[in-house]
Amino acid sequence: MNRLEIEATLREKKVAAKKLKKSGKIPAIVYGKQTKSMPIEIKIKDIEKTVKTLEEGTLLITLKLKEKDKEEEKTVVIKEVQRDPRTDEIIHADFHQISENEKSVFKVPVFAKGVAEGVKMGGILEHSLREISLRCLPKDLPPKIEVDITSLKIGHSLTIGDIQLPEGVEVMDDKNRVLFAVVTHKIEEAPKPGEIAAAVTPEMAQPELIRKERKEEEVKEEPSQDLAKEKEAAKKEEKK
Repeated sequence: MNRLEIEATLREKKVAAKKLKKSGKIPAIVYGKQTKSMPIEIKIKDIEKTVKTLEEGTLLITLKLKEKDKEEEKTVVIKEVQRDPRTDEIIHADFHQISENEKSVFKVPVFAKGVAEGVKMGGILEHSLREISLRCLPKDLPPKIEVDITSLKIGHSLTIGDIQLPEGVEVMDDKNRVLFAVVTHKIEEAPKPGEIAAAVTPEMAQPELIRKERKEEEVKEEPSQDLAKEKEAAKKEEKK
């Protein structure tokens, strides 16, 4: 598979990230079985180019590390990239060194190839799993997995077990996990008038009934007040 090269320099731990940024670099670290954890510095343009290439598939990197008067090469993969939450600029990177002679586990992206038959019939393609774990030697690592979905019909699916992998490559995930599926498009029907009326519960209608009951009570109270006034006036006439 194709590789990219990144030049790196051993970094002094006391060097501030702001100072590195002014010189067009960012801090990074490289670690692995064959090397102790080493702080390094790399060019911003190199890591940005590498991360952009990663969108197309897994990538092996040849890290050319300079330390004083000597230079050595390490085969690495990007393990993590940190970004500024405000600007989205890359501010730090972690590289994991791997052995050329030992099998390692890699995350490899999965892409669909072609147009599913079910999609042509009105179905919807679901891409359930975007990457899978593969174990192999670096030289056997496929940069990506392309799955032919042209024969996929509505109601059918393709699993990890359906993938044809290159010789020497072993899948580490459950082979029954679904990668792609074509499903029917569900149309939500508008509720009918009768269904809307049935959805109105007694509790929802209660406030209106309470208002009506209050109005009836107010009407009943008015005659009783007039009768009391008439009785009081009659008593005054008797005293006279």
